[in-house]
Amino acid sequence: MTTPSPSPASFEFVRQLADQAFARSAGAPLVEGNAVTPLFDCTDNFPAWAEAIAGATDCVYIEMYIFAADAFGTRIRDLLAERARVGVRVCLLYDWLGCWKEHYRGFFKPIAAAGGQIRAYNPPAMGDATSLLGRNHRKLIVVDGRVAFVGGLCISSHWEGDSERNIAPWRDTGLKLEGPIVRDALLAFADSWASTGAPLPADALPATPAPTGEVEARLIATTPDTAYMMRLDLLIASFARRTLWLSDAYFMASGLYMTALKHAAQDGVDVRLLVPRSSDIGWIATVSRTLYRPLLQAGVRVYEWDGPMMHGKTAVADGRWARVGSTNLNYSSWFSNREVDVAIEDTGLAGGLAERFLKDLENSTEIVLAGRKPRPVMVKPRRRAKPTLLSPSLVPRERAAAVRQAARIGDAFGAVVRGTRLVDASEAAAFLTIGLFFIALALLTALFPYLVAAPVALLSLLSGGAITLKAINLYRARRRRKLAEAAALTAASPAPPDDAPPAQ
Repeated sequence: MTTPSPSPASFEFVRQLADQAFARSAGAPLVEGNAVTPLFDCTDNFPAWAEAIAGATDCVYIEMYIFAADAFGTRIRDLLAERARVGVRVCLLYDWLGCWKEHYRGFFKPIAAAGGQIRAYNPPAMGDATSLLGRNHRKLIVVDGRVAFVGGLCISSHWEGDSERNIAPWRDTGLKLEGPIVRDALLAFADSWASTGAPLPADALPATPAPTGEVEARLIATTPDTAYMMRLDLLIASFARRTLWLSDAYFMASGLYMTALKHAAQDGVDVRLLVPRSSDIGWIATVSRTLYRPLLQAGVRVYEWDGPMMHGKTAVADGRWARVGSTNLNYSSWFSNREVDVAIEDTGLAGGLAERFLKDLENSTEIVLAGRKPRPVMVKPRRRAKPTLLSPSLVPRERAAAVRQAARIGDAFGAVVRGTRLVDASEAAAFLTIGLFFIALALLTALFPYLVAAPVALLSLLSGGAITLKAINLYRARRRRKLAEAAALTAASPAPPDDAPPAQ
């Protein structure tokens, strides 16, 4: 008995279900009629940004994690000030933590002096104990409501490298967007702007651009109270049938996503992960390496970029779906930050990004399992680096094991508490570390109670004070709101006539 071939109606039904799943996971609809241009590295992105800003006639909106006081940052700042002086509406929202030096040194004051508006996202606040946790990690530029730029690059000369010191430019990917999807980018900026103060006026939001191409895409703007990209990343890992190729700058994935990648590889999907060999945040690269073994054992292929820094955040699945943006595969990006990414459903663009990924692998070193007790090793040896404070040597076996255990403690301990996943035999060492840690903590508490009580008391005092201040501010805000509502009701009520009888 032969199985009948699916009918066109069945294919259409499945396509609609898939589109519904993607829309609900991403929190964003599929927008048609766009022109999307991939931009690689600073050589493509920086000139495109500068040209668009210099030609702005209506508005320039920028939401940026790092806006550095270096050569390229100064150039863009001066362009923004020049546009503001001729009447272009300029609004710059920068992250306080990413730009704290520029913030306190007054680097952005020329923009404000020229008539532009500048705001810092989430500066430290006494009344908010968690103000430093959530960051605005977006890299978004919208010009005149007709063109937008999204990607992993910040406004900083770091991406240009240093030819005098023989440091190559950073590897990164961005997108130039034109068409109706620019409206979604505009609304994403407006939401972030409103989260820091007065919202943009209605006349500051240009109309939706007309269709300019044939690309279908979603603009996914995540906030600390959403997990759109986490859900979408898991969905893609589940839907991929042939290939899933990922590049990530700060890979520290959750156990749930690690499991999704392992299951995809075990199911025959060609899963590949490209991460930096050397990173601008060295300890993250070290922790990322502790996650290689379970991925390699499941069949995931892992590569390290041979250049100074691979900063791109991209994904390509089956040569027909792709994602480019600011979201890294880690907890901060998924759950704490404001991020913005574009998911593309177009075989031409996805195929081009897949070809670029394969080209990047030519400048990378594959990590494989080797030895009697298989350990991740490089196909090509890594050049010996000078010792540093965070990496005193080339990570000998004992240090690598210790770092690996430390990185897995949180996940392993959470698994024991929740009982929601099977514990691998390879995690025995991590559980031994957990047990010994609590035994040591018990002994320390029994023998030296003040040594434990003092930091706990200090932490409780600081946290309690911050939370109390937050509560007072909330009470004041509620009282102001009630007074405003009462005043509005009084103003709206008609005045009683002069001959009206007195109220009983």
